[in-house]
Amino acid sequence: MKVVIVNKFLSNTGGADRHCVGLGRTLARRGHEVAYLAARDDLRAGGGNVSGRHVSYVDPTVTHASRDALELSGRIRAATHAFWNGTAASAMERLIKSFRPDVVHLHKLHPQLSPAPGIVAARKGLPVVQTLHDFDLMAASPTDSRGGWWDSDETRISYRLLNAAALPYRRHALMRRVSEFVSISRFVARVYESHGIGSTVIPSFVDIENADEDPLSFDDRSGVLFLGRLRPEKGVADVIHLARALPEVEVTIAGSGVLWPTVHRAAQTLDNLTAPGFVDDEQVLRDMVRQARLVVIPSRCQEGANLVCLEAMARGTPVVAYANGGLAENVVDSGGGRIVPVDPESLVHVVRDAYDDRDRWLEMSERGYQSFQQRHAPDVYATQLEKIYDRAAGVRR
Repeated sequence: MKVVIVNKFLSNTGGADRHCVGLGRTLARRGHEVAYLAARDDLRAGGGNVSGRHVSYVDPTVTHASRDALELSGRIRAATHAFWNGTAASAMERLIKSFRPDVVHLHKLHPQLSPAPGIVAARKGLPVVQTLHDFDLMAASPTDSRGGWWDSDETRISYRLLNAAALPYRRHALMRRVSEFVSISRFVARVYESHGIGSTVIPSFVDIENADEDPLSFDDRSGVLFLGRLRPEKGVADVIHLARALPEVEVTIAGSGVLWPTVHRAAQTLDNLTAPGFVDDEQVLRDMVRQARLVVIPSRCQEGANLVCLEAMARGTPVVAYANGGLAENVVDSGGGRIVPVDPESLVHVVRDAYDDRDRWLEMSERGYQSFQQRHAPDVYATQLEKIYDRAAGVRR
């Protein structure tokens, strides 16, 4: 089968980006032909983590790195392209003509690509599959599981207004053109079902190199790791509190975002806190996860799922997370960690116990590793997704 994967970026800057790159690799390994459409990532000169004849990159009107420096004309252009990106539409038309796909698989489009690629594909009679990674088809903020029409997570009023204004269009423009919706967790599926969008649940996967190597032992590991965006909803302040409360435990906060100055200042005052910033080297990231004794994910928002959680379990690293959304679902289903109430003191208490309890740690490590192999491995995911592709193509025909 020929599949076009469409996502706003194809780098390691976000969970959906890594999901798409891993999905493309997995499908190609299973004998499918894969093409990509994405915005060029300004963090990488090559545009992303994939290249080849059937990779179409369009220049982004805005990125997280560039948006605060945009002048008025640039902001206006970015806003209009969030509704309809003519460049992305033309790129999809060319890709359809040259690649002749059997199915187009959409992921995250807003605001860089707009709904244009999906609309073009549907108009050409192609089946369109949409993976629901978060809540951006039913809420102004992708982290808002309540479906709010106002993005209170954005820091600038102009982007709050844009996300609110674009929501009705991007939702209804795609709703009637998508053949099949796929949710990455039961939690995401329930939220969308409450808004009238039915979907098939395929638990998210993680595609990692050397996944078959044995996890490190309890004694060969040390420290607690947080890996993710440095934003308030990710619970970064709670990780800093954890480092202060447990001075005997080495804590690492890796990532970038608006709270980087706060994290950097804390790392300068706390001897047990390390803050390397954004880590672009995938081998270094893998080693950090593999060598940590615990990974903490104190997300204060209702996450659809969490790729770092799955990456940790694939390395046999237990996870301590707040009881929110699909993240908690993954930890509970696997038994590969501990779920705690959304409370910094509870986080400290559980991390302290889990860090030193060898027997309990070994149990969580083994259960998480087994869950990855049985439920979250790439081929397990692809086998279920192929059925969705076949069904979508059959309905379209």
